[in-house]
Amino acid sequence: MIREILKQNEAAVREAGRQLVEIGVELAAGRIDEAFARLAAAQGQYAEWDELDQARVDIEGVIRDREGMLAVQHILVDLVGTVVGGGTEVEVA
Repeated sequence: MIREILKQNEAAVREAGRQLVEIGVELAAGRIDEAFARLAAAQGQYAEWDELDQARVDIEGVIRDREGMLAVQHILVDLVGTVVGGGTEVEVA
């Protein structure tokens, strides 16, 4: 799913990567104010950054969904373990 999101936004990812390299050059040269100015300009200048932000939100949603699914699976395994290990008694907190 994450790979698909990145593929759908490939142009935005490439442009953001190019801009980040340029910002990194500014930072490596010790020009922190220039780097922040370049970042602000890039964010306002390129519509791709909005697409990239949306891709990030989509990816975070996928990660949250997977974490939630894993938590439910963990609870179910614990519940099954309790039922199987303790006869038929299930303790609900």
